[in-house]
Amino acid sequence: MAQNRIALVALASLTSAQDVARQGAALNMDTVEAGMLCIDCGVTIVSAIVCTITLQGSVDGVTYVTVKSLENPAPVTISATGTVALMVPVAAYAFQFVRVTMTFSGAPTAGGDLTIATYRHVPRGKYLGN
Repeated sequence: MAQNRIALVALASLTSAQDVARQGAALNMDTVEAGMLCIDCGVTIVSAIVCTITLQGSVDGVTYVTVKSLENPAPVTISATGTVALMVPVAAYAFQFVRVTMTFSGAPTAGGDLTIATYRHVPRGKYLGN
């Protein structure tokens, strides 16, 4: 039996201004099996910039704080066109909602500088066919 997997758009493909964080859609953690969430991020870079990716959590869906691992508190930075899937730490499940943010910095952006992100997860109660 195939594992039930969900893919939800966090950020549609779009460019943004330099130093302006694109905030992804909020994901309600009640719908996600603990430990089964990745954020699939894609970046197209045509100008001399970098993209910083962060995870944020919220208890009310209004006020968000940056979620960092004590093992590696640095945000993820991409300096060339590429993709990365980020594992969401189990501690993030202490928040009701999470979202991804993607920010270009270093130089003015061009029209071809794009970010896109997808939440990929197993629904709560569906891990290994439960």
